[in-house]
Amino acid sequence: MKKKCMGFKRGRQKKGLRLWSACTFLLTFLMIFMVGCGKGGSSESGNASGSGSAGAEALSEMNHIPEDGIITKEQFKTVAGQDMQVQFTGQTEDGITYTWTYDASKIQNPDDQNLKVDFVTDGLDDIKQKANNANDALKMTMYGEGVIAVPTLKVVLPKAWESDTGLLLKEQNGNLAKMSDVTIETDADAGTTTLTMTVSSLDGDVYLVGGITGTKGSDTTVSGDAGSNNGLTTGQGSDESSGDSESSGDSSSGTSSGSSSGESGDVKNSVTSDDTLTCTLSIECSTILNNLDKLTAGKEDFVPSNGQILAPSTITFSKGESVFDILQRSCKEAGIHMESTNTPGYDTDYIEGINQLYEFDCGEQSGWMYSVNGWFPNYGCSKYTVEDGDVIKFVYTCNLGKDVGDNSAK
Repeated sequence: MKKKCMGFKRGRQKKGLRLWSACTFLLTFLMIFMVGCGKGGSSESGNASGSGSAGAEALSEMNHIPEDGIITKEQFKTVAGQDMQVQFTGQTEDGITYTWTYDASKIQNPDDQNLKVDFVTDGLDDIKQKANNANDALKMTMYGEGVIAVPTLKVVLPKAWESDTGLLLKEQNGNLAKMSDVTIETDADAGTTTLTMTVSSLDGDVYLVGGITGTKGSDTTVSGDAGSNNGLTTGQGSDESSGDSESSGDSSSGTSSGSSSGESGDVKNSVTSDDTLTCTLSIECSTILNNLDKLTAGKEDFVPSNGQILAPSTITFSKGESVFDILQRSCKEAGIHMESTNTPGYDTDYIEGINQLYEFDCGEQSGWMYSVNGWFPNYGCSKYTVEDGDVIKFVYTCNLGKDVGDNSAK
């Protein structure tokens, strides 16, 4: 009898445990469901469930620039590589609005980006004068460094400009160096002006200047021709030079030996297809000419007197080719030595030397860099897919890129 009672008690305990387990499961399920519903909705800043880095606020197509201006690396990770345009908007107290647009598919190495911009509209007569007596001018101050992909910046001013075309400039050694062209659209009725441009660096002060195209008697001509200064007193463009301390490619090896006399090579078009695609490639090491005291003994013969190893050459290529593919093939055709090594950790190839000039041959901060359309990508050139019309430059730096226009080094 005692055993039966004990057995009955254990039976009630088992039923109680089963009931408790069922209740616990139900409560857990309801909590998960409620939390999931709470995160599932999207907010203005782009909260999205199940995407992005843990703890990071996911970006949406339209986002507000925070007070400190910083969009974090973790936030950019939530959209990196996706086929979408991501915009960031800001507004100043005096009514200037501005919008940054990033192509997320081109973001390969996310990093923090400070997108805050301050504007100055008055007291720019000296800048106008340097820009061949420009009609209009605007100063922008940015607080970041390099860009993770070249963004487009649209600025709307509550004022009608007289100009119809413009340039984005940066002051260097007392001269104005071109960064990019500026499209100007004025709505006289609304009294607003929209300025649109690409920006390849987020550091310091830059200037937008405007003039009138094709107007008789106008003192200002700013046509935006990259091959001409258009009357501007310009120096070497800070974002027009190029480089690649970690240039790279999709091939595992890249050594081709040929003429290393230091003379400029010549490249023939070697790729033909129904849809002809072309780009421009150049290779130069002029910075070494100013640092010959640091150059490794015996390397002088490999430095051309004008610093130009390969003059700007038009290269025909196939869709999907990388900057590394273009460099490797062009060097082989021109008889220019080029050597690279594969770096699996970064899934890229590293350019060690061109024309017998290697990294560290001209100091501890020297090596090869590359730029595309004035931008120094923050990833190897084997990951950069070339597009029709791209201008590719390989340059040798003696100061971590600062001497060739890349100011993104921290």
